Amino acid sequence: MSEFSRNMAFVIGINNYGNGISSLQNAVNDAKKLIETLRTKHGYQVWVCLDEVATLSNLKNFLEQTLPQQVQPDDRLLFYFAGHGIAINGDDGPEGYLIPQDAKLGDSKTYLAMTQLQECLSNLPCRHFLGIFDCCFAGAFRWSSTRDLLAAPEVIHKERYDRFIIDRAWQVITSAAYDQKALDAFNLNTNRGQIGNHSPFAAALLEALEGGADIYPPATQGKSAGDGVITATELYLYLRDRIESATQENRQRQTPGIWPLKKHDKGEYIFLAPGHPLNLPPAPPLDESQNPYRGLESFNEEHSNLFFGRQALTEQLYTQICQQPLTIVLGASGTGKSSLVKAGLIAYIRKLDTTHQQWRILVPMRPGESPLRALNNTLTSENSFVSSITSLSTIDKLESLSAKLATWMKLNPQSKLLLIIDQFEELITLCHNEQERELFLNFLAEAVNNYPEQLRLVLTLRLDFESQFRDTALKQYWTGARFIVPPMTRTDLRQAIEEPASAKVMYFSL
Repeated sequence: MSEFSRNMAFVIGINNYGNGISSLQNAVNDAKKLIETLRTKHGYQVWVCLDEVATLSNLKNFLEQTLPQQVQPDDRLLFYFAGHGIAINGDDGPEGYLIPQDAKLGDSKTYLAMTQLQECLSNLPCRHFLGIFDCCFAGAFRWSSTRDLLAAPEVIHKERYDRFIIDRAWQVITSAAYDQKALDAFNLNTNRGQIGNHSPFAAALLEALEGGADIYPPATQGKSAGDGVITATELYLYLRDRIESATQENRQRQTPGIWPLKKHDKGEYIFLAPGHPLNLPPAPPLDESQNPYRGLESFNEEHSNLFFGRQALTEQLYTQICQQPLTIVLGASGTGKSSLVKAGLIAYIRKLDTTHQQWRILVPMRPGESPLRALNNTLTSENSFVSSITSLSTIDKLESLSAKLATWMKLNPQSKLLLIIDQFEELITLCHNEQERELFLNFLAEAVNNYPEQLRLVLTLRLDFESQFRDTALKQYWTGARFIVPPMTRTDLRQAIEEPASAKVMYFSL
């Protein structure tokens, strides 16, 4: 890659432990094969540290002296460790350690603390860094306090590729979660988990770097998959999909993770797929159809790829709706209540629920002039309501709505039904039939009471209308159901401005 002066790697593999620590079978073999792949397929200069060379003193000397002297700003560095790892409970939770070859069982002073490793690495001047750790409890190493749900772009445009290279990329991929052991000798390509020549993580990693992870964009007629680029995100997604399902079938689930370090910005550590020509089309031309901003319009689910600045709030909202049947999203006019629910919450649930299909999400409704009619239309828009309850077609009767809901709950006992009523203040501003308004509120209160485990009712409401609903049929749930949408912080606003443009392959010049 001409954008960097040198591709450099430091590879550690340890099989032969002593001092009461059990030996491993494949760590050194994994490291040797990775070294070969990096050198021959990706043009890396590699420092090698295997078995008896990988003592604590040697590792510290290399981290504190050799790397700082050798690594330059225009280099990029890959750090790989295969060996034992351990998580020891501390005051703030599990503390991660790598186990050098000469470590002594039970003596943490002979281990390499991940905090010390991170400090040494963070002092390096290189713009791109990727750490890969194949050891037990690797996810306990506190790489970051948060991890976003990731999706690889279908197409990487030339302009986005350039930004991946220009911006800082400091990323870590781990072979196991904070509470999982990393398997040393499990064959991914068998159903019974016979002993293999590599750990499952290393086997998948080697496949990926040979080109296996270059699967975006998908293959089309007459054109093979891939664009010649493997980003760290694509690498992680390939490893996760390859390893998690295979190990789960063997009742030893292992879940890889990806984490940004503090120095990470918007870059991506990149490998070029061996033998695959680069296929990076230019970004679409700038015109009105590519406008990434919604202006004064709210975001709907189809705009979720342009909805930024509310990730943490979305996760908080999801946590709340999982714990109780009713949530009332409150905020001043213009704070983004509707966008949070439709473009944030719904999209977040769909990403989480791709495998189990636990959630049924109804099309968000607004009360309008006739809330019972609007609710009936919303319920019958769900196919399972229509197919299961064709004999009940009355629109404006509360009994019909209750019967439809009861039947659906009975037929779908393992599912959660998400009903979103947006702009709940329309019960006051547009619905002038007081009897229908009361029937509607009574229906909602009865549904929340009858189906606390299956129903998830989310209302969005302007704060200045809240006092008019506190003494209605929902009053017993109201206080605990409140979810306040605060104004956006400076960081939120920056994301809301910059990220939609980035999604359309446009960037701000500073």
